[in-house]
Amino acid sequence: MQRTKRTDARNTGQKPGQDVKLYSYVVEHDNGYAPNPYFDCCTLCGCKFEGGKNIIQLAKKGDWIVGTGGASRRSAGHGMLIYAMRVDKKIPRTEYFDDPRFDRKKPKRQGTYKQARGDNEDPRKDRNKHRRHVLISRHFWYFGAKAVPIPEQFRQERPCGFALEKTGPGFRSKFEPEDIRQVIAWLEELKRGIHGDPCGKIADEHKGTAKCKSSC
Repeated sequence: MQRTKRTDARNTGQKPGQDVKLYSYVVEHDNGYAPNPYFDCCTLCGCKFEGGKNIIQLAKKGDWIVGTGGASRRSAGHGMLIYAMRVDKKIPRTEYFDDPRFDRKKPKRQGTYKQARGDNEDPRKDRNKHRRHVLISRHFWYFGAKAVPIPEQFRQERPCGFALEKTGPGFRSKFEPEDIRQVIAWLEELKRGIHGDPCGKIADEHKGTAKCKSSC
């Protein structure tokens, strides 16, 4: 791993003096919906953590989210990074739906794969969704079925490293500031944008053959 870069307000998206949070969870079903990396921005508005506070409720502008692989054949396997994003904006779902800049994110069931995976659904049709938000990022990495290995440093116990990956349900967010700086420095060494198709798309196209890496 290359030398750690300094992390400050300019590359975290936070205002000076704000604490940066990092949230890590398992993307058990990587199908292009949550996260949705299409049409020039990565969005997260569908969350499976319904038992209490979830990432979408807690995250704020400038925070970071990391999605790692799960054991499902529609995921990338443990120890793999499916996506990462810096939260550039957090807005209500109603504002997301009404903003014409995000019209391409509205699902078209008879469209292409990425059009059909649209996450910008009308929240007014579901009374449980109208108070929810969407996290938006133009500073993201999406690997999907081309997931990259998490560095060994982020898979060890202290004092040698720390565990970035969250196993099982829920999420992990208790990271030291230096841990977060190191993760951001690693990500910034990688090329941003979309690198591969979702594991779920690959699995469906190949009828369950071992196309998706690791323990898919």
